Amino acid sequence: MKQRIISGAIMGGIVALVLLLGLLVESTIITIFVAAVAALGIAELVRNAAKVENKVLIIMPMVYTAVMVFIFAALNENLYRLNCTDYAYNEELDLAKIAMVCGMPIIYSFAFSCIVSAITSANATKGIYYLLLILNFACVCDMGAYFVGVKFGKTKLCPVISPKKTVEGALGGIMSSIIVSIIITLCFGFFDKILPVLLFTIPLCAAGMAGDLFASIIKRKVGLKDYSNLIPGHGGILDRVDSVLFISPLVFCLMLIGAI
Repeated sequence: MKQRIISGAIMGGIVALVLLLGLLVESTIITIFVAAVAALGIAELVRNAAKVENKVLIIMPMVYTAVMVFIFAALNENLYRLNCTDYAYNEELDLAKIAMVCGMPIIYSFAFSCIVSAITSANATKGIYYLLLILNFACVCDMGAYFVGVKFGKTKLCPVISPKKTVEGALGGIMSSIIVSIIITLCFGFFDKILPVLLFTIPLCAAGMAGDLFASIIKRKVGLKDYSNLIPGHGGILDRVDSVLFISPLVFCLMLIGAI
């Protein structure tokens, strides 16, 4: 627990510094940071989940993911106010490895780019607001689900995929996020957004849980406990952002149509 707290504090400090520099100095700093995180995450997926050992085949999707984060972020920002990459590799790869190396970087880079766009497309105040909402739907919901599940959890949610998750925990996580959604929206003074944010909190929390379960399916299928040991006490990058990656595109779409 101590290790998790220390790692979490360090991560929080790094993210705060990047946000400060990105919003006050140059927004590209945020894009670079998110692209680097995305590249490390996809490396975990390709190396540990897909069991790809060839270093070139690990580096290629890392570079591709980082580049695609920049491209999608720029595209999203233009929407708010293709790049064709050829993979020709002659190595014995089964269909699952081909899909992982070629397909997953597109999905993950788009999701990561939506985080960038949520922060930088609007003004600095709204950027922080949308980021806090994303973290609320993902992290607050996850923590609420954990503590409520430990205390009151009895009914298994998806025992085959994630034996520890419970229906009571999921409901507790959603209720936690609803409370925090109200607090965040009131603190930023967006009083006209309270009702829509509350309405979207439940489906967005559900999307985050789906992302968590999706990541668990892959890990369980290949016999992994964590995607890597990059973050002591937490696992890999994908272990921390799995739910965020399902939530961020939805939040950006809601931003785009002015729903939240």
